[in-house]
Amino acid sequence: MDQIRSTTLFLFSRFPSWIFIFLLIPLCAFSQGRDLELIQNLVEYSKTSAVTGREQEASAYLQSLLPKVPFKTDKLGNLYVVFGSGSPRKLIAAPLDEPGYVVSEIREGGYLRVTPVGGGHEGNLYHQFLEGHEIVIQTKDGPVIGVSTVPSSHYEGLRQIRESSKDPFAWQEAFIDIGESGSQAVAKRNVKYLDPVTYNKKVSVINNQWIAAPSVKSKAAAVALATVINNIAEARVKGTTVMAFTTLELINGKGLEAIINQVGPFDEIHKFNRFLDSDQVGMATLLSSNTPYGKDKKFVNVEPTSRGRTSSSTLDINSLKVYEVGLPSRYAATPVEMVAINDVENLIDHWMQVIGVSNKQKMPKANPTSVKLPSYDTFIEEHAAVSALVSKYGVSEDEKQVREFILSQLPSWAKPTVDGKGNIILNFGQGQDQLVFVAHMDETGYFVESIQDDGRLVLKSRGGMLPWIWEAQPALIHVSGDPIQGIFEPRQNYKEAKERTLSSSLIIFAGFNSISEALGAGIKPGKTTVTMPKGMIRLSENRATARGFDDRVGCAALLLSLKELNPGQLKQKITFIWAVEEEIGLKGSTFASKNLTQIKTVYPIDTFVSSDDPYDAERFANCPLGNGAVIRVLESINFVSRENLNQVQNIANTNNIKTQYGLTAGGTDGQAFLGYGIPSIPLSWPGRYSHSPVELMDYRDMHNLVLLINAIVNKAE
Repeated sequence: MDQIRSTTLFLFSRFPSWIFIFLLIPLCAFSQGRDLELIQNLVEYSKTSAVTGREQEASAYLQSLLPKVPFKTDKLGNLYVVFGSGSPRKLIAAPLDEPGYVVSEIREGGYLRVTPVGGGHEGNLYHQFLEGHEIVIQTKDGPVIGVSTVPSSHYEGLRQIRESSKDPFAWQEAFIDIGESGSQAVAKRNVKYLDPVTYNKKVSVINNQWIAAPSVKSKAAAVALATVINNIAEARVKGTTVMAFTTLELINGKGLEAIINQVGPFDEIHKFNRFLDSDQVGMATLLSSNTPYGKDKKFVNVEPTSRGRTSSSTLDINSLKVYEVGLPSRYAATPVEMVAINDVENLIDHWMQVIGVSNKQKMPKANPTSVKLPSYDTFIEEHAAVSALVSKYGVSEDEKQVREFILSQLPSWAKPTVDGKGNIILNFGQGQDQLVFVAHMDETGYFVESIQDDGRLVLKSRGGMLPWIWEAQPALIHVSGDPIQGIFEPRQNYKEAKERTLSSSLIIFAGFNSISEALGAGIKPGKTTVTMPKGMIRLSENRATARGFDDRVGCAALLLSLKELNPGQLKQKITFIWAVEEEIGLKGSTFASKNLTQIKTVYPIDTFVSSDDPYDAERFANCPLGNGAVIRVLESINFVSRENLNQVQNIANTNNIKTQYGLTAGGTDGQAFLGYGIPSIPLSWPGRYSHSPVELMDYRDMHNLVLLINAIVNKAE
């Protein structure tokens, strides 16, 4: 079981193929046969988007799953099939739609605003779970990836009203960034007013027992119904059975109503109700809200959390024989809504019994979902270097994976050393003057502080972050060997929460039932680190998003600069440092500086937290993305002299390198060198949404940063 647990599955729906390399092995650890096919179907279908009223993608997937089934589609988009004839006449229905948003405004600066559509947005934190995460816009020409923006955490201490003191995030606060700088550029992407918007779907399978994803209950019901259709297509059915995937449930309920009026009447109507809920997941029970099912021992009677959205009806629903069934879940109405695989199997069994067909549960073969994203022929080197580094995980004090990758990328002439702290030190060149360039390898994240008796993991942060951005999201637990998948649990009262931030530690559910199980899987309190899964997405020709650009862009800039250097021709001594533990107190660079007390200048290479976002005043940190590399003249712990500023600007001007300069919050690895009387001149690229899962950078700025590093290295002073 520990081997299965250590190779659980996490899938991103929209990422380029290279991100899936480390995801292919886990699938082999799942149980074979029926369970594997069911899991694959659940994963693939859960990645589809189906905002209520715009369910076409989900409908198309189901039709592709069952290509030989003679489906019919009505004018409302309902998808249904009729088996048999005569009496009794039965209808089994599952909804296609899910909660979502539409584009409600396109601003001149290129940002989008959104508005919820229909119902299903349950709980005070529903919209907050979108903040700081990836979204997908379904345009008429296909999907466009963007991010739901978030204020930079570096500015939290400078704000008159801190984000952490606010009420829960509301949808009216949301801005969408698709990597474009104006409304005309947005128009060229064919993003239109009222295009539907959902999460960029992420699906987790934990311990081969649970599946978690947005709206997974209704997604699982549709997969269960598709499985039933796959079985009865080859069986004789007594009477008439209509199987329907219905639209519009969350906006007006008319999809099911139309099926009943057009294809009925029916002696029995069996419908899946997403609003039936219980946390008794995996207990071999289903849910019901009415007496006929309630008499069955496998059912638990519950009241629906909502009656849905209905208007005047053409039906007298009380005169119809309607049976409702639901699936138990954890974390309902969150991005990690979770159901048990065996409960989905129970739902399939139940509907097979309703029809009177033997319980074969022959699963349809899952179809991989793939989305063709735009390809670009610019900034190829920059994209490759940063994306490769982003794919490596390295929370402070756990940078080994990043260090090993950087060492593997150094040129053949390089003779690096690794010091006692774990920093990479590379010396080259010759001359009297010595310059140091330092970028940090670590990223913000969490570590396991303790293990609860029930096997849940209690976390503590490493680095400054807005903790609610991590709540109710997939998690990666870094142990020896393959990482373990888990869930950052939402707070216990997430539907009634009155505050934006959390009052207690984040908790991880990873399928463990006890302390001993967690320890046996390799969890080490105080050492084991935890992150979100991540991958770099190119949003546009010039811009990309990922978690960990701070400071993987800096690390990549140093690597790229080495490609253009001839160490034998240099007239200066140069030291490149890739440092550890910057995010928890500049510990790596402090250690390295003790052996470099006689150098002339240190150039920290790090992000410039820019106010070029929809939140912060331009009078502070106003260095727009795309305007060039940045000289961080003033930051929280450093103020570059006029002489040194002019010197770097002159080098940039002489070499036609686009630069800008400004002040920002935070500090860099140059701080320790200042203690030895060594000037620190931080060089940067402007970034948005610092220390979040959707940090955003511009390749043009990185390109100019690499040019600037090379120009400084090659100049004899």
